[in-house]
Amino acid sequence: MKRFLAVSLILLACSVSLSANTTLAGTSGYIVVPSAEVTPSTNASAVTTAYSATFGTSGALHIPALQLAFKDTFETSLAVDIADNTDLLLNAKWRFSKKGTTSLAAGLLGQWSGVSDTNQISTQLYLVSTFDSSIMDHPSKTTLLVGYSLMKGMNSDINFALAFQTPLLEKTFKGKVDFLMDFGNVSYSATPSAGNADIRGLVNVGIRLLPIEFLKSTFISVDIRALDLFDHQGRALSLGASISFRP
Repeated sequence: MKRFLAVSLILLACSVSLSANTTLAGTSGYIVVPSAEVTPSTNASAVTTAYSATFGTSGALHIPALQLAFKDTFETSLAVDIADNTDLLLNAKWRFSKKGTTSLAAGLLGQWSGVSDTNQISTQLYLVSTFDSSIMDHPSKTTLLVGYSLMKGMNSDINFALAFQTPLLEKTFKGKVDFLMDFGNVSYSATPSAGNADIRGLVNVGIRLLPIEFLKSTFISVDIRALDLFDHQGRALSLGASISFRP
């Protein structure tokens, strides 16, 4: 019985951590891959502010984001990718099914790339499934994504990705730090300033400090991410933090 309760608490921690952290684009999820879950809130809408500083071969870029989540089923976010050019990223995600530990969601990422310069518009539509799983006897969250991109001049318009999150050195970090990995042929936007998946896809890994409640209903979390590990041109290191108010 004690072992069962311990495992249940670990699984709950994984679920909370996943839905309380943001991708580079500002939506709930992993590194660049969104999950099917929504930032939880009990009495009112959840509000999350996030910031990522990324350093790569093309220099530094900054991505501030603001996210709103409603009734644990819908969330929307606005992020600004600030580098040589400025891109606006508008996310919307609807979780339309939740059965047990499995969630299904549909999402849209609208992008205005090169604001006041190239003024390129693109859209990514996707379906995503997130479910509990196990990796080498460790509890984890796994996500599968399939989607379609609408953008002039893209090499591929079919998107796919796989992501997972699992405790990192659980005894050492006492279940407060998770390991992240996502990979596929899609990045956090169609024209990312780092971690471009357009040519041959990308593999990203990260370490996530799980949310800590430092004020009533207010949580802070931190991510360290390595983008596009196998491609020198797109490789980058990203540091991110988010503050979430979940009344």
